Amino acid sequence: MEQNVLTFGFMSIPQIVLDVPTLKLSLSIVGGLLLIAMVRILFLLRTNNRLRENTAKMEKQVLIQHQEILSVRQDSNAWRGELQRMFDAFRAEFSKRLAESEQRYQDIQQRCETAASPAVPAVAEPPAPEAPAPVASEEEKAVLPVPALTIS
Repeated sequence: MEQNVLTFGFMSIPQIVLDVPTLKLSLSIVGGLLLIAMVRILFLLRTNNRLRENTAKMEKQVLIQHQEILSVRQDSNAWRGELQRMFDAFRAEFSKRLAESEQRYQDIQQRCETAASPAVPAVAEPPAPEAPAPVASEEEKAVLPVPALTIS
């Protein structure tokens, strides 16, 4: 009987004899590996489907959060604009009141200056005897409070 031997340079490996029990063993090993691979593919498909569904849910959540962020930004911009308008209105009102107050002060100052400077008489009069200075009474005019600002 001839012996089948594979030779690789300095080594020789005897070939496997192809009889029925050996073929059944190798077929069952290959079949088992194929079955394990098929089961693994099914598990991977199932996991892939779950991950795809989770990805779709996450994308929807991202879109919703993005829309919420945009709406919050619009609300804050509207609120900021409203506050800016109110501030501008207050500033304009107080600027107007300050101008009016300064104008009243200038008018009063001019009246005081015109009242303090006497008209030049044509003939010089002799100075009048000095009268004693009046003592201020405790019942002087009460100082009126400044009217409150009306803000609408």
